[in-house]
Order: sequence, then C-alpha cells, then structure tokens
Amino acid sequence: MTKSSNENGSAIDSPVTREDQNGHHAANGGTATPTQASTTNLRETPPVDVKGKSKGKYSESMKILIPFRSTKKDRHIFPVDQSGLFSNIYSGWMNSIVWKATKGKVEEPDIYDLAPNDSSDSAGQRLWRLWQEEVQSRGIEKASYYRVMLRAIKTRWIVASLVLFCSLACSFISASVIIKELLAYAETTNPNINVGIALVCGMLCTEMIRVLAISFMFVLNYRTGVRLMGGSLSLVFKKILRLRSLKDKSVGELVNLLSNDGMRLFEFVAFGNFIVNTPLLFIPGIIYTCIILGPWALLGVLTFIVFLPLQGLFGKIVAVIRRKCVRITDRRVRMMSEMLTSVKLIKMYAWERPFAKTIGGIRAQERKMLETAGFVQAMSFAVTPAVPVIAAVLSFIGHTLSGNNLTPAQAFTVVSVFNSLRFGLALLPFSVRAIGESLIAAARIKSVLIMEELEPYKDKPSDRCNAIEITAATFGWDALDRKGEEKSEKGKDSGKMQNGGPPGGRGPPGKNGKKGKKGKKGKDGDKQEEEEEEKDKTIPTIFDIDLTLPKGSLLGVCGGVGSGKSSLISGILAQMRLLKGKVATDGNYAYVAQQAWILNSSVRDNILFGQPFDKEKYDRVCYACSLLPDFQQLPDGDQTEIGERGVNISGGQKQRVSLARALYADRDIYLLDDPLSAVDAHVGKHIFNNYVKKELKDKTVLFVTHQLQYLSDCDEIIVFNDGRITEKGKHRQLMNLNGEYANLILNFHEDEEDEEDADLIVEQEDVVIETESPLQRNPSVQRSLRRRDSKRASQRSFQRQDSVRSSMNLKRSYSIRSVHSTASETAGHIEEPPEREDFDPEPEGKKEDGDPQKLVTEEEKYKGTVAGATYWSYVKAGGGVIVCTLTMLLFILNTASMVFSNWWLTYWLNQGSGVPLNQSDPSTFNLTENPRLNFYILIYGMTVVAMLVIAVIKGYCYVKVTLGASSSMHDSVFASIFRCPMKFFDVTPTGRILNRFSRDLDEIDVRLPLTMQLFLDNVWVVFASILNVCIVFPWFLVALGPLGILFALVLVFFRHIIRELKRFDNVRRSPWFSHVTASIQGLSTIHAYEKNDNVMDKFATLLDKQNAAFLMYHYSTRWLAVRLDSVALSINVLAALMVVVFQGTIPASWAGLALSYAIQTSGLLQLCVRMASETESRFTCVERITHYADNLEQEAPEQIKGSDPPESWPDQGVLQFNRYQMRYRESLPLVLKDIQCNIRPRESVGIVGRTGSGKSSLGVALFRLVEPSGGSILIDGVDTSKIGLQSLRSKLSIIPQDPVLFVGTIRYNLDPFNQYKDPELWRALERTYMKDAISNLEKQLEAPVVENGENFSVGERQLICMARALLRNSKIILLDEATAAIDSETDSLIQKTIHEAFTDCTMLTIAHRLNTVLNSDRIMVMEDGKLVEFDTPAALMSDPNSRFSAMMAATGSDVSKYLANNPVPALPDVEEADEEENTKL
Repeated sequence: MTKSSNENGSAIDSPVTREDQNGHHAANGGTATPTQASTTNLRETPPVDVKGKSKGKYSESMKILIPFRSTKKDRHIFPVDQSGLFSNIYSGWMNSIVWKATKGKVEEPDIYDLAPNDSSDSAGQRLWRLWQEEVQSRGIEKASYYRVMLRAIKTRWIVASLVLFCSLACSFISASVIIKELLAYAETTNPNINVGIALVCGMLCTEMIRVLAISFMFVLNYRTGVRLMGGSLSLVFKKILRLRSLKDKSVGELVNLLSNDGMRLFEFVAFGNFIVNTPLLFIPGIIYTCIILGPWALLGVLTFIVFLPLQGLFGKIVAVIRRKCVRITDRRVRMMSEMLTSVKLIKMYAWERPFAKTIGGIRAQERKMLETAGFVQAMSFAVTPAVPVIAAVLSFIGHTLSGNNLTPAQAFTVVSVFNSLRFGLALLPFSVRAIGESLIAAARIKSVLIMEELEPYKDKPSDRCNAIEITAATFGWDALDRKGEEKSEKGKDSGKMQNGGPPGGRGPPGKNGKKGKKGKKGKDGDKQEEEEEEKDKTIPTIFDIDLTLPKGSLLGVCGGVGSGKSSLISGILAQMRLLKGKVATDGNYAYVAQQAWILNSSVRDNILFGQPFDKEKYDRVCYACSLLPDFQQLPDGDQTEIGERGVNISGGQKQRVSLARALYADRDIYLLDDPLSAVDAHVGKHIFNNYVKKELKDKTVLFVTHQLQYLSDCDEIIVFNDGRITEKGKHRQLMNLNGEYANLILNFHEDEEDEEDADLIVEQEDVVIETESPLQRNPSVQRSLRRRDSKRASQRSFQRQDSVRSSMNLKRSYSIRSVHSTASETAGHIEEPPEREDFDPEPEGKKEDGDPQKLVTEEEKYKGTVAGATYWSYVKAGGGVIVCTLTMLLFILNTASMVFSNWWLTYWLNQGSGVPLNQSDPSTFNLTENPRLNFYILIYGMTVVAMLVIAVIKGYCYVKVTLGASSSMHDSVFASIFRCPMKFFDVTPTGRILNRFSRDLDEIDVRLPLTMQLFLDNVWVVFASILNVCIVFPWFLVALGPLGILFALVLVFFRHIIRELKRFDNVRRSPWFSHVTASIQGLSTIHAYEKNDNVMDKFATLLDKQNAAFLMYHYSTRWLAVRLDSVALSINVLAALMVVVFQGTIPASWAGLALSYAIQTSGLLQLCVRMASETESRFTCVERITHYADNLEQEAPEQIKGSDPPESWPDQGVLQFNRYQMRYRESLPLVLKDIQCNIRPRESVGIVGRTGSGKSSLGVALFRLVEPSGGSILIDGVDTSKIGLQSLRSKLSIIPQDPVLFVGTIRYNLDPFNQYKDPELWRALERTYMKDAISNLEKQLEAPVVENGENFSVGERQLICMARALLRNSKIILLDEATAAIDSETDSLIQKTIHEAFTDCTMLTIAHRLNTVLNSDRIMVMEDGKLVEFDTPAALMSDPNSRFSAMMAATGSDVSKYLANNPVPALPDVEEADEEENTKL
C-alpha cells in the first residue's frame, strides 16, 4: 500500500494548490492551502508601493492608528481597515446601520462582508502553515494546536494586552492617586480651588484614556477572534473532507465541534488577555495600599492573591466538567441527528417514547454536569464582587485592632483601589473559563488534524491498456477504539460510506471477523514497525484479491449478502486500508453509491454537480437515465428543488439522479454499486441498455449487482463469497463450471419461472435443466432444487399462488423516509412522484411562470423587541413566578450586604472616638479610642460572613432555576418537534432543527445564564451606587436627568441593532449547519468525484457570511459600551466636581463613599447595560426554541382515554375503508376520493396504479400520517381516526424499502422497548438468516451498531429490519419490496419466511412492479385517487377491458400464459364475502 512519509501527519509537504486535486498528497496533519486570491493575508505578504519597494509587514495594519481618515466605503466590505482610530474605537461606521435598525429596516444586504484578512480562507492558510511547522519541529504526538493558536494571534494579542494594561493603569491612577488627593482636599481647612479643578481635569483625562483603550482592545480582539475561529473551522473542515474515514467520530460530534468549539476559541481571544493583565495591576496596587495603610494592607492584597489561584481552581474544575459534558452533548446531538434522519420510521413504528426516554437519559447526565459546572462558576461570579469588600474589611479590622487610626482619606482610597482591581477581576472568570474551554477545543481540533487522510493510489498499471490492476491485495477497515469499550470489529460488505465513517461492528464470518490485536509501537519509530501496528489495528475484510480491469471493459460483480462486493469498490477508492498487495489505477472515477447521496438543491444542480451546463449532453444523460418522464411529472421539471436527503423524491428517482451525475461527469472509470436495485425492471433494462452498454461502451465499468439477468452482457464476471473472489470468467465459462455462479443463476431462474416473468431472464440455454444436466449432479444445485420444492409447498389462504413474492428483480423505489413522497413504478417508466403538497409549502399562493417553487421554507426571523411572552415562557420553565422572584431577592440581598458594608464603614468613621467630631481636636477622629470599637468591628466583620452565605445560596438557586428552565425547554421543544406531522420535516432542513438542539440550547444552557448572572449581579450594584451618590450629593439629581436621557437614547438605539444582528447570526448559521452535515454524510461521493474544492468553497462562503453577522453583532456591543462608558465617565467627573464645590459642607467620609461608588459605577455601568442587551439578544435563542415548542402544528394525541381499543386489538385484521377521503392540506385537492372496500382477515392485497394514482397515499392513510378529510378506516370495527396514534401505529408494522438502523446494539435495534426475551430475538434473526452472522460477532446481541448501521452491508441491514418486523407480530402489515439489496438465494429464503411468518396477517403490498403482486389474493387498482378495480389477479386479467389487464399488457407480460397456468377460481362474490366478514365482526 502506498503510504505517506509520516503516518499521522508529521511529513511536511509544500502547500497544496487546487491543481493538486483536493490536496490528496498533502501531509495528514495539515490541510490544503486555500487559494482565493482575494483573501491574500496582508500581514503575511508585505505590500509593495508604486516604486516596487516593500512597505513593511505591518504597514497596512498600522494605518488604523491614524486618528482620522476619510473612509473609503465599499457597500459590501467591512470598513474597519479604511476607518481611522476614533472611528474604530467608537464604531462610528456603524451609525447608519444603527439608525436603520431603530426604524426596523435592517435587511440582509446591510450586513457587511468580511474584510479579506478576516476571511476563513485567509486565516486557514496561515494556521495550516503554522500547524505544519509545529508538527515538523515537535512531531505529531507532541504537537500542540494550542501553541499554533498562540503563534497565530501573538502580535495582535500582545498589542491588545498593552492597550488593556494602559486602560487598567489609568483606572488605577484615577481610583488611587486622584481619589486620595480629592479626599485630602475635602479634609483641608483652607483649600486651593485651582488644585481641586486640576484634580477633576486629571480624573477626566485618565478616565477618557481608560474608556478609549478598553474599547480599542476589544475591537482588536474581536477581529483576531473571528480570524482564529474562522481559520480553525476552515482547517478542520478541509481536513474532514480528506479523511479516509471518521473512525470513532460521529457526524453529530463533528457538527458539534464545528459549531461550539469555534465559539470557544473566539471567547479565548476576546477575554484571555485579562488573565495576564489583571495580576500585573496588583504590583502598583500592593505598593500603593501599603504606603497608605501600612503593612496591614497586605492582608487585603493577600485576599486578592488567594482569589487568583481560587479562580484558577474554579476554572480548572469547570474545564474538567465541561470536557466531560461536551462528550455527552456530542452523544445527544448525534442521536438527535439520527432521529431526525429516520423520523418517518420512528413515527410509523410509534417509537417516539423509547427514543424520548433515551434522549431524556442523556440530557439528565448532561444537566447534572452542567449544574455542577454552573454552581462552581456561580461561586466564582459571586465571590468576584465580594473580594474588594472582604479585602477592605480584613485590612481595616487588622489595622484598627493593632491600634492604628483609620481616616476617611485612607479608608476610601483603599476601597477605591480595591474597587479598581475589581474591574479586572470581574472579567477574570470569563478569562479563566475561556482559556479552560479553549484548551478542550484545541485538543479536539488536534484529534481531527492527526487523523489519517484518504490517499489515492499513485502506482500506474504495468500494462497501459489496463485501467485497474489489483495484485494479491487484502483490504481492511480500521478498528474503532472508543473509550471505555473494546475495539469494535470491522468489516462490511457495503464499502460505500455515506457518512464517510469506518464500519465498526463486525467482520464477515470466519477469519475476517476476529478481533484485531493491539499493536506495540517500537521506541525507534521504525516505519515498518508503524505499518505493522496499523495492520494490527485493522480488521481484514476482503482477501487475496487479484483483478485486472482492461480499459473499456465491463466487469460484473455478484455474490451473497456481506460477501465483500461493495468493499471491493471501497478498496479501489482507497477508503479501506491496503494491508498487503498492490493496487495500480489509471484514470479518474465516477461513483454511484448503493444508497444515493442527494444534495438539497435542484435536480439539475444535483446532476451537474459543479460542472458547466451543456444542454445536448444533459438531455442525452437524462434520456439514458430515464429521467425525462420524471421531469414532466415534477412541478418545476429539472428545476424542482430536492429536499434534504431527497425526502421528496422516490428511491428510484434518487438512484437515477445519482446515475445521471456520474454519466454527466464523464470520467474514465465507473464504479456502480448495485445501481439498478431501486428501479423497475422495465426502467432497469432501459438504463442497462442505454446507459451501461451504450453511453459507457468506451469506459471502464465495475458493475456490482444482484440483477443477475444483466451479467451475461458483461465482458467478465467475478463472484464473491466470504470476502474472497471464488470464481472469475465469462458467463458461459462460469455456467460450465457448475459452481457458485451457476447456483446463483439457477436460483434466480427458478424465481423468475415462479413469477412468470421469464422474458427478463438471461439466455435460456444456460439454465434449462436437461435430464442428465451436470447442474443436477452438483450438490449445491440439488439443495436449491429441494428449496424450490419446499417453498412451493408453502400455501396461504384464499388460493394464494405458490410462487415466491419476489426475486432479485425487486426494485427499490418507495422510501420510508417520506411516505408523502413515496413512489411506485408501474408498467411504464417511472416511480410515482411525491404528492403535490411536498412541492407546495404555500398552497394559497399561485406559482408564477418560470419561478420554481421552493420546497424548503425560509427560516422564521422575528423583528422588533423580544416579546414579553418569551420571558414569561422562560420564567414558567424555570419554576414559576414565586421561584424566580425568590431567586431575584437573593441577588438584591447579596448587593444589599455589600452596600451595608460600605455604609457601616462610613458610619463607623463618622463616630470617631465616640465623642462629637471637632476639626480643631484630632483625637476626636481616632477610631481606636472609641469604647464601642469591638462592636463596630464585629458588625463590619459579619457583613463578610453574610455576603458569603448569601452568595452560596444565591448561586445554588440560580443554577437550579436556569438549568431547570433550559432542560424544561429542551423537553418541550423535543416533544413538540416529534409530535409534528411529517410535512414539517419535509420542508424543514435537519440542520435548522439541529441548530435548536446544539447552538441554541448551548446558548441557553451556558451563555444565557452567564450573561444574565453578570447583569443581575451588576444592575443592583449600579442602582445602589447611583443612589448613594444622590444621597450624598442631592444636587447630582440635576445632572442625572440629562445623563439619564442620554443613557436611554443610547440604549434604545442599541437594543434594536443588537437584537437584529443576533437574529441574523442565528438565521445565517442554519444553512452552514446543513451544508456541514450533508457534506460529512456524502464524503465517499465527494472523494470519488474530487469535489473537495467545490464543497470547501461553499463551506467558506457560508462560514464567512455567518462570521460577518457574528462580528457585526460584537461590534455593536462595542458601539454601546464606549458610549455608555462616556456617560459613566461624566458621573465620575461630576462626583469629583461636587467634592470640590461642596468642600467643607459634607464630611470627608461621605465624600469618600460617593467617590468610591462613582468610580465603581464607571466600570460597571457599561458592563451592566451591555449584559442586559446581550441577555436580551440571547433570549432570541429562547424565542426560537419557544416558537418550535408552542407554535408548530401537532398530530393527534398518542392515546385517548375511553376511546382506545383493548390491548388484544386487532385480533382478526379486517380492514374497511368507508368512503374514505384525504387531502394533504386544506387548500389542496383530494388525493384519495371515496375509497370503499373491505379487506378480509389474513388476506394478501397488492396495491397498484399508475403515476399519481394515490396508492402510496393509502399507506399514509393507514398509519394516519395525514388525517382524513372524510369517511373512515375501520380495523376490526374500530374507527382509526377516533383512537390515539400510539394505540394505532403500535399495532401495525411496515417493512421499509430503505433499511434504517440506529446507533446502539443489535438488541436495541431489534427491541428498543425491551419487550422480548433473547430466544425470541434469536428466533427472529434465524428466520431472516442473520443468526449465524450475529452469533459470529464477539458481543453477539450486544454487538455495536455504528451510525447509519454502516458496519453492516445494506442487505444485512434489510434483514435486521425484517427481523424487527417479525418481532412485532402485527395483525396488519404494510410490505414494501425490501429485498433489493439481497442476493437471489437469500431472497428466496426470505420470501419463504414472509409466507410462513405472515400467514396470520393481513398483508398489503404497495407494488412497484406488477409481477410482484400476481400471487396476491386480490389486487387494488388505483386511479386518480379512486379505487377503480378490486379483484383477484386472474379475474382482472381475464377481463380485457380492465385497467389491470391493460397495465399488464403495457409491461409486455404474456397474460394468456398466466391465465393458462392460473384459471379464474370460483370464489364467492366479493360483496357477499365482505358482508359475511362484517357479520362476524
């Protein structure tokens, strides 16, 4: 096998360009270099002036330091690089948008695009280079993505840290030196007014510099954060696109990483500086307080010093808990993704409850972790505002108890210094948490970056005439290595990996099912040893493959279920690991997966797949794929939008779109994995003749199939069995061998004979059984003959025909994922298109000509303020008004305890020595001589105890209330979504719903409580501070009026803009989510077509659009903050001015109290208002979740007391349609019209009809996926519309056409309710011929099933689904032909099982081919929503005027031959029989 120079990415290659075809040869540790010329990183490429001289690395960046610049406005690009310093600090370029938002006119075009340097492409390029350097210098094991991040942001972060230090230094000077001098001025008997004015001006200057510096720091950090976030996500996604397999990472886990971890990196950049700068502030703080108060000040400083490591400890605890929590969240999101993908099956099986219970269990674990982390974090937040108070209390108590006097100037200067340190401390918890979570994010990103990439084979065939040469090759799947579990065994037949992941549950029976050994890595790192280790971690799946495929040849591949056919394709595509041997290829690939991967785009876009449109070529491709009749049926032809995962087209249409995509791509080598399994025999024949034999006649084709009738046309045939090629040769040669191939052909021919469909069989002379044929002497053939005799002995009631229900001609076209959109192929050409409602999200509106209808609805985006109902719903979810009010009181009590502490200090200072104060007698100011000193100290000390006790109670209650609210809302929205009718899922992308359960819920779980706690903590402090200043200086109320008006105006403007931008951020995130999910699910197809670049370009575009809204949202917070800080600055200066003006009229202690609170207000006012607005903006996530919880249309109740039938119902299985009518929506026409019929107990009924006849709607009606418009359906006399949906659906069964398995175990997939014992499970597996395969697994019934069941072949998945239906043992079963991916021999056995197991059932078969229902007791013929014929097959065909007879004639079937073998039986009149059944009931 061709290996990279370093197994996991330590090789350093040059950057990979687009010409390198998706960077397949890049080192595994990195990702290909983005090449958008417009996003060249200016910081990395020094600009050149007009004379050709380099202008310096940072010359462009330094231009933003020019105070004023004439802004060159580009309507679409962020104007930050063209704006001056003050425009950036004040976000002045946002004024026009803020004004628009106030008038409610902000639209999508108003959101700027990111500047070139801020794009994810540009940042990703730089991070890629740094990661490669890191890997090169330290090796892949010791390489740290965290170090890479720090290097990437180093320069900008250092600048931001210096600016922050400048801000904190000014804050310190204002709070210490100036306050001390002002209080000294207040105590002076003969003050100089000029000194007072100078001090006020000094405060104005220092406060102004502080405001400007802190704003500039955040402006720098926000841009840096967006670069790091966008670049990291770009790096990770590009890596994902090039992975060989996802190994133990699920789609949900990767989506969660891309959505939440990027946000953690942004927060790290935004707040990380504080952990460096805050401790630096302590040095001058310690020195200055010691000068003022003496050594006892160290006691207060020690409080801060102890608090810093305590914060670090809190941060570590939170980080550890969050790391565990993230894994649980990944599980929950992954399971939600899986449920949404399979929601149709879950509803039809009435499995909402067990899945809700499982999700509820995961959510309970997640909530427990979140509560622990939340409580620790709440303690951190609660202690932060108390630290300055505790420090002051301890310092003053120690100072006075040691006999030292305490003056107001000393006391309130120290209080002010401690309060100035508090601002840094206020953001320290953010910083600690951000750094802790960024460490987790960096580790998770590294875990993706070191994964092995898909590496196409580089060797060329020895003979230039060959396209593929495989020599003595053994391929294997990587073993999963999940924590807490043993390595799962790998191996599967189905080599295509729709989610790009490796299989992870089993190997084929025999030697490839054994467990992989744990390799030991040599210390010398020898490459050969590393390769051996990789082999030990791999489960061999297909063995000793020798295959030569000449150019232009057609190779047929056949074999049983799980034999390794699809794995051969995976091996050729390098998705499996080559353990030994050699693979050489020459040419590019087109790949048609066994389960088609469809994009949420138009039919044409899916076919073009990024190629330019060529009408002549396009029409030729569509004809070859038999798509032209479909275009006539679809509402907008080939411009019809296909829903996510192809929900609104049939399985056959999906497969033919996939085939058309391959043909239009015009590749050298075509890998077709059972492409005709989902189409009708007539259409299959058309495709084989026009597509495979005609269009691909000069191409190299590897054709995996179970449709054995086509193999005789192949140039060569190989037969797989147990992972090995057992036979190889031309058709006639293999027939003469009388081996496995001959056995398959005989078995297939026998089934075709039974169904009287021999016109589609292979050459008759190869299979006719002569008297002395060598085939009859072959033991395996004899066994097949005995099986045929046994099978024909199986009888069903009412003269059911003896033949098997279907053969390998069974074609898949009915998709369980969208019963609305189920399809049937009848005599002519195409499957039935979906019902009209799928294409008509707004039926009331009339479609304009030439304007294709949009299937997927636009996401709702509210306008205006967050409604009061949203807050009310949150309060109710949190426990109600009383609980929330009591929690709010705890916040008020917490603030009151801190305010009381300062007031008590003021009161104590005013008491002096206990006698009336006298300016001329200094001894009256000496506190130590006060006889009640101990009393004052006791009360002062007890305030600390009260603060801490209240803080603990407050923190506990707050966490319980907020997480109770988020969990309650999670449960509500979960219940609401899964109680929605199916039409909701057809028009709503999975990414949009997942957005609610991942990003939105993460906001409500973590970020909303965080911002809301900061707001509630600070709003009362600000209120108390302003109140204190007003009490001390009543004249301050005069200035407070204008300041209040200014404050209100700023707030009104801001509330509009931040809310609108947050909504844009939310809405733009959903398409990005959907693209990520779809891309990861279709990795194998993307790899095969080498479309990594196209997918990556779309990812970058969507990510940059989302990041643009995200960055504007954060800039809007700075727009507010800097203006509010200016208002708060006015409060400080006015308070200082009043101290000067009213000198001598108020005690210095009161002046000190007012000044300390004014200084406190300056730091907290903007933080408080910003947190209030951010809290409101984060409530948009609550708004989005409550919209889904409260406003979605709901299905009927699950159970209805008094109406639900007894548990034993139905005991007969009589089905009656009484003038039944159904429409999909109020404004749409009826799709079922007056259906009147009775179906007898244990009767087998085939349902047929031409396109759009309504036969699929009968299945929808039976399961009540849509409510009736008139009439009723009775089962054993019970009206199904009058009972609960759970009561109805749990009693019905469906065997779906598309097999659906869930992550878990075999047992969980068979029996999610735990209703059955092991013997029953094994019996069901035995009857579906899966017992041997499951028993060979190490854990048997407990063997793991990975996402989408990818560790089992498609055929094996179908057999497990069959076993699931057998266990339910329902009296009524809806059978969709579900054996298309099963070889003919196993299919024969399965048909026998169906005959035997469902003898007691009433069985309805929605037919996609007429010959499959010829052995039914009766056939329903539907036309235009009406039941036009209902009789036995023989009776209908004997009537030359019957519609069924005409349909049979259209297929080319010989009706007379059928009638000769099946004379019309003398059955009682249908109406009499029905009346007799009604009498019995």
